[in-house]
Order: sequence, then C-alpha cells, then structure tokens
Amino acid sequence: MSGARLISINFQEINDRLRGAEPETILAWAFKAFPYQIAMTSSFQASGVVLLHMIRKIAFGFPVFFIDTGFHFPETIEFKNRLTREWGLNVHVIIPTVSRKNLERNRGPFIYERDPDLCCLINKVTPLNNLKKEIGLKNWISAIRRDQASTRKGLEPLMLDPDNSLRIHPLVNWTRDRIWDYIRDARLPYHPLYDQGYTSIGCFPSCCTAKAASEDERLGRWEGKDKLECGLHEGLNAARTSEAEPPPERKDKP
Repeated sequence: MSGARLISINFQEINDRLRGAEPETILAWAFKAFPYQIAMTSSFQASGVVLLHMIRKIAFGFPVFFIDTGFHFPETIEFKNRLTREWGLNVHVIIPTVSRKNLERNRGPFIYERDPDLCCLINKVTPLNNLKKEIGLKNWISAIRRDQASTRKGLEPLMLDPDNSLRIHPLVNWTRDRIWDYIRDARLPYHPLYDQGYTSIGCFPSCCTAKAASEDERLGRWEGKDKLECGLHEGLNAARTSEAEPPPERKDKP
C-alpha cells in the first residue's frame, strides 16, 4: 500500500514479554498497537466464546468473521445466530466462491472423505485468504491454544501467516480446564454439541468431526487420517522481526 504507515514489530521482544501473559494483557497490547485495525475469525467453539466475551469488554462492534463452509452442524449455525443476536456481535459470514452443489458436481461427492485437505482448502483457507486480500486487513485474532493439539505446541502470542498477516493468540497460554472454568464462572452460553461428548467441533461429516475422549481435544477431527488441522493455522512463523502494514484510511471518516 503506497504511502501507508509501516509499524515495526520486534517479534522476539514482544513474544518474550507476552509469552506468559494473560489474555487481557495480550488483547490490551493488540488494541493499543492496532486501533480499529484488527478482526477475529471464530467458529463459535468454547475458546472462541471466551475470547469474544473478553473482547466485548474493551471493543464495541468488533468485526468477527465466520466461515460458512456449507458443511456445518445445524447446531453451529443456530448457536452462532443466537450468540450474535444476544451479544450484539458484529459477525460477517464468509462463503466459499465454489458452492457445495458445484463442488460436488465438479469434484464428485464425499470430497471430505477422499481428499479432506482439498476440501478444507476450498471451503476454509481460500475464502479467508480472498477476504483478507479484498479488505486489506493484516491483523487477526484467533482463539487457538497450545494445549489443543500436538500441532499447536509451538504457538506464540504473535506469529505471521504465510501471507505475512499478523496473527494474535490471546488464549495461547490457557488450558481446556481454564476455558471451561471461565465459561462456568461467567455463566456463558456454549455450543450444545459439547454436552453430547464432542471436544472439537468442525464440519458435520463424521470423518471430519467425531466424539473423542482424550487430552488432545482435536483427535476427533478427521479421525483415522493423518490430519489435525484444516489449514487455517498452518505455516505460522514466529518471526523475530517484521513490519506490519495497517489497512488504508477509510474515506468515509469524518
């Protein structure tokens, strides 16, 4: 972006400072560093609800993006709609450019079984990448945590996406027990499928989301396959230094 102000970030210094910090401290840093220049993606799972509850205390109308893959559980859509209404959330729905009908026509049925990586790429990764290019936003908050899976143990508070977007992980230090303690203490609503034994909730085909009693809460995802991630959180880099570029100034500002 020509003429845009560049914000220099020393990842090592800030990650060293925030590595053991509470979510509110990480959020405070992020909103001070990038006022009105941050958004969040959420699938409205337990960690996301906790993070949304924290953000509502400090930012009104904060933009939240929900990727509607076309394969969500009905309970997920209902819960997302309910929480959006009750909490007055500013939720934007991202829809893949390839409809589910056209996907099955062009790729055949059950692509999520035959090639789950391609299915996730088409229905999750590409829609978000397209959106990021369209709106020019470079700073994103996510509710992922180190303890969720072996693939996430190396997470840092700040990381870079493959496209050089800044990723901010306020809950990186929290555990599943702390998430649920917070939900109970604050009496927050939560996704109803947790009460049925699910520990991580993605798309509804059983090969994508199954019940799993394990310390690794994502073992119920893509059961029987060598896959624990959809692609949204892969390729993250805890770079030592970088320059984060804010979005262009809105022309409708007074």
